[in-house]
Amino acid sequence: MAVEKSKVIARLKALFPKANLSQQRLDAIADKLAKKPADDADDTAIDAVINDFNDVLSIEDIAKGDDRTRTLEADKKKSEELAAKKKPVTSEEEEEEEGTEGMTAFEKQMLKKFGDLKSDIDSIKTGNVKQSKLDQAKSLLEKSEVFKKLDDDTKGFMLKNVELDSETSFEEQITGLEGMFGKMVQTTADANQYAPGAGQGKPSNAIDEKLVGDIVDNM
Repeated sequence: MAVEKSKVIARLKALFPKANLSQQRLDAIADKLAKKPADDADDTAIDAVINDFNDVLSIEDIAKGDDRTRTLEADKKKSEELAAKKKPVTSEEEEEEEGTEGMTAFEKQMLKKFGDLKSDIDSIKTGNVKQSKLDQAKSLLEKSEVFKKLDDDTKGFMLKNVELDSETSFEEQITGLEGMFGKMVQTTADANQYAPGAGQGKPSNAIDEKLVGDIVDNM
């Protein structure tokens, strides 16, 4: 069950014309989504798959993040090229000694600023990637039938248990947390005699705050 990547890319561009997605990003999204529709899926069916994906992870936000990354990388490249012209490739001590030889005080100051800018860009890029992963995991957790009724503090605790750099997908990790949480709910309820006896009232769909607190304390 799959459609051609080119069809998915064409629909992505049609649905989100203002999203300045790179070709690499378009290919990555199309690779993921092309497997979902049937082989003979029409534009409407493909659009439904794309919109479902957009509900979880905004395509326009992805494009904005890519724009910021491209701008930072361009600035980084310029600073590296300028630094390369000013500093010959030698040993670190010789580079520091000889790289600034013949420079004016202003040129030395600018070279130092470009070096600092490179470090800042690397830090920002790493932070953007981590934030994007965190946002994706948070969105999936918010949609979980098990966790969506919990208070924000408990959701935040659950989110901390998702490993952002793990090879296991966020979907699998959250499914595992759901199973563990469900078992602990039952165990804690049994221990606290949480469930009412027969004829003692209708069961409630609400989650007891003390029960959740007990579970979180034990995790």
